[in-house]
Amino acid sequence: MKIPKIPVMVVSAIAMSLIAGAQGFFQPPTGSSGIDISGTWRYGGHQDAAYGTAAGALADYGGFPLNEAGRLWALSWTSSRMTLRQQQCAGYGIPYAYFSPGNYRYWEERDPYTQKLIAIHMWFQTSETRRTIWMDGRPHPPPYAPHTFPGFSTGEWRGNVLTITTTHLKRAWLRGNGTPTSDEATVIERLIRHGDRLTIFTTTTDPVFMDEPYTKTVINLRNIKDPDAWLYACEDGEEILSRPEEQIPHYLFGKNPFLRDFADKNHIPLLAALGGPQTLHPEFAAKLKDPAAADAEAMTKIMPSRGPQMSSRAVNPDPNDGEIHVWKVQGDVYMLVGDGGNIAVQVGAQGALLVDAGAGKLSDKVVAAVSKLSRNPIQFIVNTSFHADHTGGNAKLAAAGEDASLPGSFFAGQAPSGATGFFQDPAHHATLIGQNNVLIRMEAAKLPNDMVPPDTYLEKRRRKYHNGELVEIFYQPNAITDGDSIVQFRRSDVIATGDIYDTTRYPFIDIKNGGTIQGEIDALNNILGKTGYEHDEDGGTMIIPGHGRVSDEYDVSEYRDMVTIIRDRVQAMIDSGATLDQVKAARLTTDYDTRYGATSGPWTTDMFVEAVYTSLKEKKPLASPDAK
Repeated sequence: MKIPKIPVMVVSAIAMSLIAGAQGFFQPPTGSSGIDISGTWRYGGHQDAAYGTAAGALADYGGFPLNEAGRLWALSWTSSRMTLRQQQCAGYGIPYAYFSPGNYRYWEERDPYTQKLIAIHMWFQTSETRRTIWMDGRPHPPPYAPHTFPGFSTGEWRGNVLTITTTHLKRAWLRGNGTPTSDEATVIERLIRHGDRLTIFTTTTDPVFMDEPYTKTVINLRNIKDPDAWLYACEDGEEILSRPEEQIPHYLFGKNPFLRDFADKNHIPLLAALGGPQTLHPEFAAKLKDPAAADAEAMTKIMPSRGPQMSSRAVNPDPNDGEIHVWKVQGDVYMLVGDGGNIAVQVGAQGALLVDAGAGKLSDKVVAAVSKLSRNPIQFIVNTSFHADHTGGNAKLAAAGEDASLPGSFFAGQAPSGATGFFQDPAHHATLIGQNNVLIRMEAAKLPNDMVPPDTYLEKRRRKYHNGELVEIFYQPNAITDGDSIVQFRRSDVIATGDIYDTTRYPFIDIKNGGTIQGEIDALNNILGKTGYEHDEDGGTMIIPGHGRVSDEYDVSEYRDMVTIIRDRVQAMIDSGATLDQVKAARLTTDYDTRYGATSGPWTTDMFVEAVYTSLKEKKPLASPDAK
């Protein structure tokens, strides 16, 4: 066979023209940074042609692989929820941000010396979303790190496809009609460029609200002229003046008044509109051939099933590896993770101030971790409650510390059991502080004297200016117990909440020791009354929970909403004459169980529901610290 010879210059010219004129079909060589997506883009449509911005009608969930929790969460949602302060300016999560109107800008960050690609940055006009996609191979943060609406993203080139993996997202939306994604979702994006057209293919995996991955495509079109519209001004305010702070708009199970509107208007079987994995598969059509049977099945899906309770599918943020892990929260405040309850540490020119002491199993390692953060010993330890996972380390941590404010003071000369508390040598111990009921409960339990906080306060707040900032301890009566405190670091803008806020489970309401569901809700609202966000419900005041990941205002508001909604559901059944067994059988927590539930262990879903029921039946009088 005779092979024709093609001049080298002709081959080069063809190759150059392919590269310049059809980037989408160019396969970059190994080690290349891939295609260039830099520039400004605009929304160009997506696969749901009827929805301009992925909004959708109420009860329109067809094609979403929602599990029971996700479907019931969506059916309980009302658009009135968006009038809450923390919802008015909430950011757009990924991938929902791609479906927002407005302009997008993408640009590269490169090493100034080697020109290696470090990151790709994205700016979405709506909610002014700023994303960073790290291209330098760095790992994703640990589970106890904060979550944001853009999340944490890493990218890699797979041929001419930019593949992005995003974790650490906040609870957000799949569709703007209340179809949720949880804070456990992971999103994989694949960006493919064909000239001035950018195809974005997203896959969302959410163990909390979905049983299968959800995929969607959206198109970006390159702007010919750089637009001048990039901002999104938003500030929250009062929208419903007559509504009490503790009232969270929602529909009780089976009471959504708009359940059939979308299905009836579009002549779609309700079963199809309610979504679920089955609506993604072709064999689902056979189910719709018998309209009466399909409708009967649909009506079983608007209430919790009689199946077994679900446990949390969330990743456990506690490393449980026998080590103490340190996370810088912001300002001069750090979080120590690993010894049961979280420990907050404030450092500065004076001794370290700790909030809680952990369970006491790794106290030596806690002391070692604090010594790396502070050049001075532990000076103060504030207990947010008397529970063992927050006070178990009291004795060891206090013995390793020193209160430099006592030598030479009036208090140093008092009797050991007098003003200085129980320590024989108070100057050579850190001072333990707690609300007075913490002392009373620990003494009643006959705990060793060196575990009991001798320095107490009675109500409202305790103030201390320490390490260059105002530290305030606020009493939260009858929340988890009758001796709960939260601690606010003013300059660092951090609040440590103890178990009032816990990202890993339903709140541990200790009825025997003064806890109540209403006190818990009041305490969460008190926390939100002291917070602020930096931009569109991201950042600002950071929250250290009793257990779980670092959070912010939005995260606490989601927890507050959950607790309040469950309270209302239980109260509605109590008003109808239901017994405790009937309330438990109704599975009123179904839409939250895959995030917070437990069927075994020290604090189960049934225990939480029983605490809510008992608390509401007793209706103990509360003393609100902000009402005085």
